[in-house]
Amino acid sequence: MPSRQAAERLGFRFEGIFRQATIYKGRNRDTSYYSVFEAEWPAIESEFGRWLDPGNFHGDGSKRSRVAVPR
Repeated sequence: MPSRQAAERLGFRFEGIFRQATIYKGRNRDTSYYSVFEAEWPAIESEFGRWLDPGNFHGDGSKRSRVAVPR
C-alpha cells in the first residue's frame, strides 16, 4: 500500500492489476501498473523541480513542503 500511495502522490495514474503475475517465495504475487502519459509529464516535471529545489529544504535536510502534483 505505501508504494501505491507514493506512486499516486507523485502523479502516476493507476492502470490495473496483473493478477498472479509471478511466484515469489512460493506464493502468487499480483503486480499493479501505473503510468504517466507524455501530455501529463510537463506538470509533473515542473512540480518535481519545485519539490527538489534546494530552497525547499531546511538546514537539517528535511523538506519544507511535500510534492503536490496536480490531478
